[in-house]
Amino acid sequence: MLYFDFIYDTEGKRLKIDYAFLKHKEGQILLLGLILLGCYFILLLLCALFYSNYFQELLSITVTNVIFGRMAGLSIGVASQMDSTFLVAFNLFIESIMVLILYPLFVLSWKKLDFVSYPPLSRYLERSKKNAHKYEPLIKRYGIIGLILFVLTPFAMTGPVVGSFVGFLIGFKHRVTLTVVITSTFIAIIIWIYLIKNFEETLVAYSDRLMVGLLIAAAVLFLWYLLKKTFHQKKL
Repeated sequence: MLYFDFIYDTEGKRLKIDYAFLKHKEGQILLLGLILLGCYFILLLLCALFYSNYFQELLSITVTNVIFGRMAGLSIGVASQMDSTFLVAFNLFIESIMVLILYPLFVLSWKKLDFVSYPPLSRYLERSKKNAHKYEPLIKRYGIIGLILFVLTPFAMTGPVVGSFVGFLIGFKHRVTLTVVITSTFIAIIIWIYLIKNFEETLVAYSDRLMVGLLIAAAVLFLWYLLKKTFHQKKL
């Protein structure tokens, strides 16, 4: 049985990873997510070396998707006149990676397994538990249909990641939860691209401004996070 500890110091905080996780199904899901994440970085590296234009577009789509959500990321792809099939596949790839990494971490933390000990991640998972509990009764009432609608709904704190958390809380098996969430994400991406393309001419005309505006907003959010973190540390 593979078992060893890895301890790394990140920003003065102790990150402890227990590699015995492979004996759990959640650990195997996480491993798949990490492999896909590695494939993502290889794709970015290849684009940076041979297709520099694609590199900037893919990186922008990723950042905006993670920070602002699916609609923002897809808007950049449509504004860049990226092939629709590739845009669907790439966004599904990004969101699948997020689910396959964060879902097993959530389950392992719920089961009180000391897999990763890192305060920022622990705080994120705690907030996610509260949000998942908030929607749990409503989704549980409608079962799989409720989970599909939850993933399709374009509101704050909905979507595939939190949807996968709720799927676990209401008792779905891992296979059912991940299949429903990723399939619903695929459908949602297609719907959003169809809707956004109705405004394609406007997006293309303002594509540069849109990208710059989103990057500025991301920088402001990052600066706010650093200031908040610094202020919190001073209080301690």
